[in-house]
Amino acid sequence: MVTFATTTLVAVVVALAVPVSQLRMVSVVHHCCCPDPDDCHCPKPAADHSKQPSMRTCHGTTDLLVAPQTPAFTEPVVAIVDRPATVAVAPSLPLMSPHDPPPPTRPDAPS
Repeated sequence: MVTFATTTLVAVVVALAVPVSQLRMVSVVHHCCCPDPDDCHCPKPAADHSKQPSMRTCHGTTDLLVAPQTPAFTEPVVAIVDRPATVAVAPSLPLMSPHDPPPPTRPDAPS
């Protein structure tokens, strides 16, 4: 019963975790640099047609933070190749040279 309960619990956790891990999480962070950091609302800069480089008093940047997404599972392609049948060969072992014949049997004793 305990094994069934733990197996079911693990199955539920995995069933919930896998789809959540496939979600694409995005976060946008705005950074602003102004003279008054407490009330930072950068106005859109006026068009500057001069050729001289200049520093603006207020500018804002935006960072886009994207969480990595786990790769989707793709089933590997299995190459099927017909392999020719191999013929099993019986090993040829040389026979040892024949040994001497056994000695003749003794004659029966008188009774």
